[in-house]
Amino acid sequence: MLDLLIRGGVVVDGSGAAPYQADVAIAGDRIAAIGGLDQATAACTVDARGKVVTPGLIDMHTHSDLTLRGDPRGWSKLRQGVTTEVIGNCGFTPFPVSADPERARLLRETLFAIADDLPWGWDSLHGYRQVLEAQGIALNVAPLVGHSALRGAVVGFDDRPATPAEHAGMARLLEQALDEGAFGLSTGLTLPPSSYGDTDEVVGLCRTLARWPGRLYCTHTRGETPQGPTGMREAFAIGQRAAVPVELAHMAVNDPRHWGTAAAVMEEVDAAAHNGLDVGCDVYPYDASSSGFSQCLPGWAQSGGRLETLARLRDSATRARIRTEMEAKGLLGVWPWHWDRLLVCRVVAPQWREAEGLTFAQLGERRGVAPIDAALDLMIADEGRVQIIFFYRTEEDMEVFLRHPRCVVGSDGSAITAGGPTGSGRPHPRSYGAAARVLGRYVRERQTLTLADAVHRMSGKVAARLGLRDRGWVRTGLAADLAVIDPLSVSDRATFTDPHQYAVGVPFVIVNGGLAIADGEPTGAHRGRVLAA
Repeated sequence: MLDLLIRGGVVVDGSGAAPYQADVAIAGDRIAAIGGLDQATAACTVDARGKVVTPGLIDMHTHSDLTLRGDPRGWSKLRQGVTTEVIGNCGFTPFPVSADPERARLLRETLFAIADDLPWGWDSLHGYRQVLEAQGIALNVAPLVGHSALRGAVVGFDDRPATPAEHAGMARLLEQALDEGAFGLSTGLTLPPSSYGDTDEVVGLCRTLARWPGRLYCTHTRGETPQGPTGMREAFAIGQRAAVPVELAHMAVNDPRHWGTAAAVMEEVDAAAHNGLDVGCDVYPYDASSSGFSQCLPGWAQSGGRLETLARLRDSATRARIRTEMEAKGLLGVWPWHWDRLLVCRVVAPQWREAEGLTFAQLGERRGVAPIDAALDLMIADEGRVQIIFFYRTEEDMEVFLRHPRCVVGSDGSAITAGGPTGSGRPHPRSYGAAARVLGRYVRERQTLTLADAVHRMSGKVAARLGLRDRGWVRTGLAADLAVIDPLSVSDRATFTDPHQYAVGVPFVIVNGGLAIADGEPTGAHRGRVLAA
């Protein structure tokens, strides 16, 4: 007797190959058989007629490290057919945790995705895995280890070079995380304290990483300058010097002066690959990004963590210096300021919640001050926690990245649940809709990708990049992470003004052999695991 039988569907197997008609049988947590299984019986049967059966989707770039700790349901992703989240991106992970209480506090401050008093209960990846699996989570997670966490634990959060002894200390913690199953190292080189590390520091860590063949260097690069995507070029140099595979995070052209150059950017990526670098990238299907507004302040102003940044903003002379430098150098030190393109999406201070959904231009007009002063006032009032959405991209550039054969899909969002402890504010809709948007808008409507190619970029191609061998494809013997998707109705519903809306068109999702979504509704099963490389 089989545990689960999916009948009558068209299998899109995750390899990019043409779809084919087949039944899929599950026994325990594995795919037991694929084909014409008319005589098979099972404890539970799923009618997939008119639907496609795909591998559970793997989101290459997420920040679900703590959202699944705070609310293990993760419905925003699960309802899209996502069964595995790659966490630990952009340099930030909740491990390793320093034994020094102040450094541990500063790490927690950088990961305030949910309540500040959320109990952690670990100091390493091993401990994190134990806590999450004991608690139960609805999806799998594949962890990276973050440079900001390594630097924060050993160097602290100050803007200064690491000493030779501190380099060695970071390398030891990296080795421990890799031994415990981390899939690679991530950096966030516009985000303190990762941004305080120079190229040589990252090269040194990547040389340690290289001793684990196939583990990835995943980088949120230092970004663009008037000379072009120099941060990407730094990533190429790091990969070449350390002989590690490079994964470029959330590909985009953010500078309005460079819109329309995505093809030229990918020509540079191709050139690096032709010169021997193992390089790939991820992209999410929106024309806007999102992050904390704190990263828009000068790097020196962020040294020491959030409380020290606030102290500088509250000092009138230092605030004036910060303001002058921001205006002179531009957004993130390079882009022109377009205050009507910066939307407030999350404010913690109750008295300032009315700012959510307003641009800084609108907020400044309401308060009778310049937009930059409205932004700095809000930063002070909200104690540095303000999250914003940057409308600094174009759909046309995004589609160039989405079509490129080196790109996979990563949402840059989090697994959250509307109305739960993680479902506050007006987050970027990518958390609720990225995968479904690819399948609906960019497969069915715009035909940017074929269905087989889109599924490949969200399953088998990602699994191969990570070195996952037991999931990511519909194949006998692999883990039974599967989705049943209606190709005619799958779509995202979340918007920038009303983001807490689940995707539709994914009636069944199976995680490690168990139904997590049945007839379009969550079952409450929490069969997810913290995977190991």
